[in-house]
Order: sequence, then C-alpha cells, then structure tokens
Amino acid sequence: MSRAGHVLVASLLAQGLDHYTCVPGESFLPVLDAIVDLDDRVDLTVCRHESPAAHMAEAYGKLTGRPGVCFVTRGPGAFHASIGVHTADQDATPLLLFIGQISRADRGRGAFQEFDSHQVFGSIAKWVATIDDPRRIPETIARAVRIATSGRPGPVVIELPEDMLYEDVEGLTLPVVAPIASAVDASISDVIGDALARASRPLVVLGRGGWGEEQNGNVREFAEANDLPVVAAWRCQDHIDNDAPSYVGHLSLSTEPDLARLVEESDLVIGFGGHFGDVDTAGYTLLAPDASRTVIHLAHDGFDLDRYLHADIAVQSDSVTATRAVKGLRVDSSAWAPRTRAAREDWVRRSTPTADDELANMVSWLADRLPDDAVISNGAGNYAVWVHRYYRYRRYGTQLAPANGAMSYGLPAGIMASVLDGTRPSIVFGGDGCFLMSSMELATVASRGLPVIMVVVNNGAYGTIRMHQEREFPGRSSGTSLVNPDFAALARAHGIGGSTVTDRDGFAAAITAALEAGAPHLVEVLTDVARISPTKRITEAGLV
Repeated sequence: MSRAGHVLVASLLAQGLDHYTCVPGESFLPVLDAIVDLDDRVDLTVCRHESPAAHMAEAYGKLTGRPGVCFVTRGPGAFHASIGVHTADQDATPLLLFIGQISRADRGRGAFQEFDSHQVFGSIAKWVATIDDPRRIPETIARAVRIATSGRPGPVVIELPEDMLYEDVEGLTLPVVAPIASAVDASISDVIGDALARASRPLVVLGRGGWGEEQNGNVREFAEANDLPVVAAWRCQDHIDNDAPSYVGHLSLSTEPDLARLVEESDLVIGFGGHFGDVDTAGYTLLAPDASRTVIHLAHDGFDLDRYLHADIAVQSDSVTATRAVKGLRVDSSAWAPRTRAAREDWVRRSTPTADDELANMVSWLADRLPDDAVISNGAGNYAVWVHRYYRYRRYGTQLAPANGAMSYGLPAGIMASVLDGTRPSIVFGGDGCFLMSSMELATVASRGLPVIMVVVNNGAYGTIRMHQEREFPGRSSGTSLVNPDFAALARAHGIGGSTVTDRDGFAAAITAALEAGAPHLVEVLTDVARISPTKRITEAGLV
C-alpha cells in the first residue's frame, strides 16, 4: 500500500526523471513527503519564485532532451509558473508542470486559489490533465512523458487535487515509455541531391526543438562536404559549431542586411527542425512564397510544416533520422561554393568587434577563453545582441536562450546547467532590467554553492524599449530609465563574490579569478545607454 504522492514520484523515477524544481505549497505536501523517503534518488531544487522554478525545469529539458519537472501550488503559484510553459511551447522544449489543486469536492465553489488549468493553459500546453483517480497516476505520467517528447516537444500541465494525493493505492505497475521508431524514406537523400543539382544558391536553415550533438555533427559533415551555407534560426546558434566554415550566421530581431539578402536570394532552402517564425523571417517579409524557390522542410511534426513558409517537399521525422539521411550525400558544389565562402567572410567581419566597443570585446574574449562545453545563458534585452553576435557556440547544449523573449530567463537556466554538471562553466548574462526579474534566485545559487558566474550589463535602462522609443519618438523617452541597486553588493549580501568593471581588462580579470576559484561570482558591467546596440547609437537627433 502506497500513498498517491509516493506513487507519483515513483512514476517519475520510472521514466528516468529525477531532477525537480519547486516552490513548496501545502497543496502537494504528500509529494514533498515522498521525496524525504527517496532523497537519495531525487535532486530537488527549491526556488524563491515559481517563474524561475519553471524556467529551470525548461532549461533541464533543453539540456537533456527529457522533460523538466516543476511543482507549484494553485492560483498565484501556477500563474507565476505560466511563463515557463509559454517558453517551453515557443522553444519546443519538453516540460511537465504539476499544479497542486483544490480538493475535488470543492470545485466550482470559488475555493481559495481555485482556477481551471484546462482553460488557462489550453492554448500553450500540448496536453492539460487532471488526476482524479490515484490508480491512474502511472498511466498519466507515462502519457505525459510521451506527449511532451513526441513530435514537436513541448509542455504538459497536470493538476493534482490535494485530497487525491493523500489516498492509498496498491498493486500498481509503473510503465516505462519506450522510444518511438522513426524512419525516413531512403529516397529523400536522392530527392535532396536532385534539388541541389538544379540549384545555384542553396541554403540550410537549422530550426529549434529536438536537436542534439549528433545532429550538430551530421549537419556539419553534410554542409562542409557540399560547401553549403548554414544559417541558425533564432536562438539556435549552438545547432552547429560556429567555427565551421559552413556557418554564416543566425537569424534574429536584427538580422544584418547582407545575411538577409543571402536568405532572400536563395533558390533552394533545406530546413531542419521547427517552423520559420516571424523573427526568423524579419516579420514574415523574408522567404515569402516564390515559384522560383524550392523549400524542403524536414520537421519533427506536421504542426511545424507550412506555417507561413510553404514546403514543396515536406518530411516528418525526428532530427537524428533526418540528419543521418543527408550526412553522406555528396554533390557538385562548384556553382555555389564561392557564395558560401563570401557569406562566411561576411559573418567573420560582423562577429569581429571594433576596438571601441568594450562589451563586444568582453564577449569576444570570453569566447576565446572558455572551453567548448561552457554554457551561456541569457534572457531578453539589447545586451543579448552582443552575446549572440560575438560569442561562438561550438557544441550543442551550450546556448540557453528563450525564443519567446522571456526576460529573467538567464539566471534560472544557468542554475540548472550548473546543477546538472558543475564542472562545466555556466555563464549567465542579464541586463539590469532582465536580471532583477529573477535575482531572488541568488539565494538558490548561494544555498547550493553553485559555481555560476553572472554578468549583469547595467546601462540604467530597459534598453530594447528605449531603442524603439528613440526610433519612433526621438528624444522623448518615458518609462524606460531605471534606478538600480549596486549589483555587486547585492551578490555579496548573499555571500557571493561581486565585482564592478567598465572595460575588457577588468572583465577578464574578474572572470578569470571566478573560474579559478570555482565559486559563484557576479560581475557588474557598467555601460552607456547611448550605445544601445553594436550598430546603433542614441544621439540628440534620435537613433542613428
């Protein structure tokens, strides 16, 4: 005989899920009690706010390919965690969010913190379920894992009525989800080869969701053997080694004109992974349907096909099978090899900092200093433009960045990277606005002694919004200036080392000392808001 809370944890462990995040709530006490008995098998990260807790679990999904697990309580707890569900949906990341709910008999009475998860999460989760019968816990967990990881990965939300968790059950079998076999018609390699034979300006685009180190290597071999230019979709830069001669840049909110031109002029687009979104297509202006362009899209799920970009040849397959199918393909690339080399030279030029851009030189120094397996995490804000432009990602699983533009994401993601492997440097970037949205998790870093290095870029403003203001209403800023704490002192108040720097040399010294110490450290970088991006300045005349 076992209590339902114990059965739940045992069911998760049966699926190989042993890392959980939470903000504890009285609505799921039996789950917390089960972890006492299973403490030697469970790694529980207790957080200070549900939003970072959900983002930590989402980062676990990105790093491992298995669903991250997060427990929160009903009402405010669930709504705080909802941003993590949205991130998992937009980033195609497997996630299980468990919500402790009101007792079954109290539904519909307006009970304390009552709400309907099915209505709230129905538009952003792959599945929303309520476990009313404790005997169905193993079945529900197995199905949740299957749904979260199959096709286009994504989030599943499960309600746990509080009274259900206290019930006793016996004689349950804990099913283990088996992998789904995936196959691609052997002719797809010939189809792609024929399309390349007819092309003069081909392009490979790597989209989000369901990627891994093998796919990284497969695509690199395919691209290099055939002199194909490879572009990473929004925040997918670690899908291929950025030092590969085939890598020519990434699509972003500020895609450079020469890269946009390369994309738009392509007469054959071979896309792997997720859909082509508004960021990747510059607000749905690039890659509009064109009879002179052929599109081959190898996607995880039919859901990602024909969302704006029409696929002339559509293949539904997991990315391992898809990339294996093209790995050995060889064609005559003489028609486009010079174009690829020129595009690579353009990327090298764009990613080489000018001498007067201190932040760019800091990021470039970091790319040279860190090992290839270092994890770089960031949230959203103009500071991230420098990170994405000047850092070189060389292995998959080294970029943790939210495709949905969630501010606050960097610190919780970096924490999870360190929880999973403290031997890999975990570097968190955040702007002054972004970082403070999850800065309560400094306490989590301190309590677990995680060697996370945090870089807070402080320009005293919500920089992205300020940039848009200067473009639309020059010289009329409103609501974007910030009064900030001393970030280094804030870190020290948590027992974490803190430094403040203004130039590359000071930055290099602080980061080197932190890496050698193997302890958490926060480096505050003071910058001028007038330098609003690597290519834009705020002047009296507006944005130039």
